[in-house]
Amino acid sequence: MMEDIPGTTDSLRRRSFLPNKVVACHRCHGKKIKCSGGHPCRNCVQAEKGTACVYPQRNRSVKVSQRFIDGLLEEIDCLKQDQTARRHVPAPDGTQLIECDVTENVSSPSSRTGPRDHVQGTGRGECQGETDSNAHRQATSSEVFQSTVTAPSVTPAEADPEPVNSEQRPANLTFNQAPWFDNRNVFQTPVLISETADAAFATRFRQVISNPEGPEPVHLLRVNYANNEALMTLKESNIEWPTLARARFLIEAATKYANRYYYIIHRSSVLEGLSRCLLEPPGSESVLRCKYWALFAIGELCATRSPVTQSYPGMSYFAQASKMLGYLDERPGTDSIEALLLLSMYSLALNRRYSAYIISGTAMRSAIVMGLHLNIPESQLADLAIRDHRKRLFWTAYMFDRMWGANLGHPTAIQDDGIEIDLPLTPSPTESFQSEGGSKDDLESAYYVANIELARHLTSVIRSVYSRPGHQDTQLATRVQASLQDLQSWVNRLPPHLQVDPLAETRNDLNAVSLNLLFYQCVIIATRPILLHALRVQVTASQSTTSSPLTSQVPASAAALSEACIRCARHSFQLLAQSWIDGTFVTFDCFFTQYLFSSMTILAISSILDKQNAHSDRDSFEEASRLLRELKGAGNCVAQEYCHHVEAIEAALSDHVKAVITPQDMSALDPTAMSASVISQNSQNPSASVVSTANFPWTDSSLQMLLSQPPLDMQFLEDAVRDRHPQGLYRSDPNYEG
Repeated sequence: MMEDIPGTTDSLRRRSFLPNKVVACHRCHGKKIKCSGGHPCRNCVQAEKGTACVYPQRNRSVKVSQRFIDGLLEEIDCLKQDQTARRHVPAPDGTQLIECDVTENVSSPSSRTGPRDHVQGTGRGECQGETDSNAHRQATSSEVFQSTVTAPSVTPAEADPEPVNSEQRPANLTFNQAPWFDNRNVFQTPVLISETADAAFATRFRQVISNPEGPEPVHLLRVNYANNEALMTLKESNIEWPTLARARFLIEAATKYANRYYYIIHRSSVLEGLSRCLLEPPGSESVLRCKYWALFAIGELCATRSPVTQSYPGMSYFAQASKMLGYLDERPGTDSIEALLLLSMYSLALNRRYSAYIISGTAMRSAIVMGLHLNIPESQLADLAIRDHRKRLFWTAYMFDRMWGANLGHPTAIQDDGIEIDLPLTPSPTESFQSEGGSKDDLESAYYVANIELARHLTSVIRSVYSRPGHQDTQLATRVQASLQDLQSWVNRLPPHLQVDPLAETRNDLNAVSLNLLFYQCVIIATRPILLHALRVQVTASQSTTSSPLTSQVPASAAALSEACIRCARHSFQLLAQSWIDGTFVTFDCFFTQYLFSSMTILAISSILDKQNAHSDRDSFEEASRLLRELKGAGNCVAQEYCHHVEAIEAALSDHVKAVITPQDMSALDPTAMSASVISQNSQNPSASVVSTANFPWTDSSLQMLLSQPPLDMQFLEDAVRDRHPQGLYRSDPNYEG
C-alpha cells in the first residue's frame, strides 16, 4: 500500500502543486529553442517579433463524474421545454396569441445548422471581387450562415423564482429592445443589422413560420458585393479616357438615368465641362475629372444590356473616380458634391450600402460647409440659375442621406429644424404640389418637392416604428398614427399628373411610377410589423391544440393595417411588372430591385395569411422571384443577394405548407380545382383581379376610420411591433444564463 511507504503522501502533495510544463510558442518550437513563456516570450521580444508570438491551443482531457453529466442532460431538457413554452404563450386577456423572444441557441450543433438557412449558389455574372474573399466564406457554410447572439447573463439573484405580479413586472420588449448585431467569426467586428432592412424582415418572416421544434432560421450574410480588394486593384491600374463619342454617349445615358429619380447635374453644363476636362493633363486627378469618371461608370451601368461575365459594368471607371475620396476639399464646391452623389448612387448598384451611406453623408456635410442649407441673399449671388442649382443640389443630398440611412436604420446628417433653404418652387400649404397646367419645369419641380417630402416622411416612419424604446417622448401608437396621417395628407396633395393608372392604355410617366413605388415602400415599412404580428397569431393558433377562435383573431385595427400593407405590395409589384414590360426596368436598377424584393416578401406572407387571394398572391410571388432570378443572371449584385433570401423563403414556405395544410386544403389550392363560378366572376369583371392604383386607394373604410380615431384605440401597436409580454407568464430558472 502506498500509505505504508514513508514520504509518499508528501511527495504526491508536492507533485500536485508543481507548475505546469511551459508550452513553447510556434516560433520557438520551429527554431527548436527553449521558450521562456509569457506573452510575448523573451526570444520573440529580442527578435522584435512580439506580434508573432502565438501559443498552440491546448485541448486538455478532464475527468468528470457521471452525476455531473446527468445534471447537464437534465438542464438541457429543461431548457428545451422552457424554450418551447416561451415561443407561443397566450396573452393574459386571451384575445390573441403572441410570441415571446427566444434567444438563439448557438451552443448546440442542431441549432447551428438547418437546410433552409444554408442557401448558396453563384450564377454567372457574380459581382467582381467575390471569387477571392467571398468564395472562402461560401465554402465554409458553418461560418457563413450561422450567427452568434450574445445575451446578458442572468445571475441567481436577478432570476428570483418568487412569484411577482405581472402588472408590476417590467415589460419584455423583444423587438428592437437591444440592437441586432451579427457576431460571426468571418467579420473583424460585429455588424449591426437593422430591423428596417428588407433582408432582416425576410429573416423575421422565416423565423415566424419555422418549426418551433427545429432550429430557428438565422440571418443570411450579405456576400454579393464588390469588395475592397477588387476596387483597389482597379484603382491602381491605368484606365484610358474614353473617346469623345463614347464619353458623350455615356454622359447621355448617365444623365438620363440619374435625373429620372433625382436632380444631380445639368446636362448642358456637363457637356460644356467635358471640353474643359479634356484640356487637363491625362494623369490629373482633379474633382472635375473624378466627376466625369463617376458619370462614365453610371452611364456604362445603364447602357449595358448583355449579362455580365467578367467585370461589373463601369466599375473600372468607378475605381478611378473613387480617388477623390483619398483627399477631401477643404473648401468643397458643387463639383465635389455632385461627384460624391454620383459615387453614392453607383455604390448602391455595387450593393455597397454602407459605403453609399458614408459617401452621401460626406456630400451632405460638404453641402453644409458650403452653406447650401441656408438661403443665400440675391445681393451676394445674383445668378438665379446658380442659386436654383445650389438649392436643388442640397435637397438631392438631403434625400440621399435620408433614404440611404432609412434602409440601414441609421440617423441623418442634419435635422429638419436646421434647414432654412426653400423648396424648389414651393407651393402654398393649401394647394397641391403643382397645378395641372404648369410648364415642364414646374412639373419637374412638383415631382422634386413631392419626392423631398416623401423622403422626409420615410424618416419619420422609421423613427416612429423602429426607434429604440426610451428614446421617444410619445407613445408608439401616437407616433405611428401621426406617420400614417402624414402619408395620407401627402397623397391628398399629390397632383393628378404624378398619379398612375394601371388600366390606362398609355404608358405611365417614369417620374410618377418611381414616386408611387417609393410611397408604397413607405407604407409597407410602416405596416409590415403589424402584418408579421398577424401572421404570428395565425401560425401560433394553427400550431396550438388548445387555442380558441378568439385567440386566433387580431384586432380590427391591426387587420386594417395588414390589409393596407398587402394592398400596397400588390400595387408595387403590378407597377414593377408593367415597367418590365415597357422596358423602363433597368437591369442594374438597385431601387426597382429593392422594391421588387420588398413587395414579393409581403406577397409571400399574404399567400398563407389571406385565404381569399392566396393563390393569386402566390402566383405573383413566383413571378416576382422569376424576375429577380433574371436580374441575378444578368449580374445585378442586389438581386444576387436577395435571391439567397428568396430561396430560403421558398424552402420555409414549403415546410410550412407541409406542416399545417391538410390534403383537403391542398386540393383546394390546386389551380385546376378552382370553381367555375370564381373563373366566370373574374372573366366578367377583369378589373377586380387588377387593383387600381389611381388616386392611391391604399386605404379602405376601416383604415380611414382607424386614422381618425384617438391614439388609445391603436394601443395594440405597442404589443404588435415591440412584442411586449409580461415576464410573469414565464417560469424563471436561476440556472438559465441566456
